[in-house]
Parts: sequence; structure tokens; C-alpha cells
Amino acid sequence: MDTFMRILDIITRFLKAAELMPDFTTAQGVFCAIAWVATLLALGMFVLSMFMDADGADVDGDGGGADTGLFSIRALIGFILGFGWGGYMSMRCAPSVLQAVLVGLGLGVVMFLLVAWMMKLIYGLKSDGTLKHETLVGLTGTVYVTIPPHGEPGGQVQIAHPNQLITMAAVQDGDTPLAAQTRIEVVEATSYLVTVRPLGRNPKD
Repeated sequence: MDTFMRILDIITRFLKAAELMPDFTTAQGVFCAIAWVATLLALGMFVLSMFMDADGADVDGDGGGADTGLFSIRALIGFILGFGWGGYMSMRCAPSVLQAVLVGLGLGVVMFLLVAWMMKLIYGLKSDGTLKHETLVGLTGTVYVTIPPHGEPGGQVQIAHPNQLITMAAVQDGDTPLAAQTRIEVVEATSYLVTVRPLGRNPKD
């Protein structure tokens, strides 16, 4: 407990020396308080996203729509972050409340649009990475686990999709098994199974 209090005292002394300790009796202190609140919210959102996004949860709490929209929680926090720190730094350079408000609003809008654009880009990349099974038809790959003949299950293939290397269950209509490492082409595909043929063989054979 004593160690914690010493660390807290060191942090407090540092914040006071750097004039980063909010003082609600001054305009600069108010901007500083806003900046720290936004910073803590942004850090909290970052920590939550590390744990919740991995489980498919939506940090914005609306099924994913708010993350990609203009008025997402992250974008609003970005605005408050820009407003607070922009106003605080402006007050340190020139003690004019009007100037600080204008600078804060300007930086806040920039941060707002930047965060909204970044979230739209990130979620767009996630969407682009979603596999559409119809795009597998015509792609080539190799047999990973021997594929039995006559449509029997049990085989697997690895397909070189443009976005990733995919391992999927596979069947084939031929009369002989396709051994591992045999080069194949996908002729039909569903979300969980592909039908393949050896490269060089006509599908009608």
C-alpha cells in the first residue's frame, strides 16, 4: 500500500509540475479535465475492444452499425479528445478562452472525422476478408487429406484463395482416390464443402 501511495504521489507531482492537473477554477483546468476524461474513455474503449471484439461482441452496443457510422461512440470520443487537448494546449500558448474553444473545436472535428474514417476502413477490411464460397470455383489447390472416390466424404484440400490459404472438406466424382499433394481445381463450392477434380482432367470425363 505504501508503494502504491508513493507511486501515486510521484505521478501527482509530475502532473502538477507539467500543469496537467485539472484546476476547475480556471479555463485551462476545465480543458485539461475534459482532455483527461476523453483520454481515459479512449483507453477504456481500446482495452474493451481487445477482449470483446475477439468474442464477436460489439463495443458500441448496436450490432456493428455504430462502429462504421459517422456518429459512432469512438468518433465522438475522438472529438472530445481533440477538443480537450486542443483547447488545453491553446490556453497554454495564449490565455484566450475564445481562441481555445475555436482551436478545440477545429481539432475535435479533425479527430472526429479521422476516427470515423479509420473505423470505416477497418470494418471494411474485415468485410472484404469474409469468404464467399462462390469465389472458390475455378481456383486451384492441393489435396491435404486423401479424397475418396464417388463423392464419399473424408477428404480435405488446401486452396490458394487471394486473401488466405483455406483448408476445406472436399469430395470428388472420380473412380480413384486423390492422394495428398495432388493438384486440383474446384468445380463446385458451398459454405462448407468443395467438389474438385484433378488438374488436367475434363469435368465430363
